Amino acid sequence: MTDPKEQLQRDVERTRRELGETVEALAHKVDVPGRVKEQAHETVVRMTAATNQAIDSLPDPVAEQVEKARRHPGAIAAALIALIVAIWAISRRNR
Repeated sequence: MTDPKEQLQRDVERTRRELGETVEALAHKVDVPGRVKEQAHETVVRMTAATNQAIDSLPDPVAEQVEKARRHPGAIAAALIALIVAIWAISRRNR
């Protein structure tokens, strides 16, 4: 037979473990900034992997141009802004 004292000790240990797990789950649930950071990091990792996979599937000359663009994002941004301004100017002239 099991000693009642031993059984009670096992019950107390199990209850402590369950309580610890519950407190940990609640702490994680109320840590909204931490969960948002974690989710953002996971999204960045997924998107980086998807981008790299897409670039790897491109023909070599196109992939080389994409890599150049990735190394010089300021130049790409400037070109896009110039293109937007040109389209805006053309649309204003045609009114």
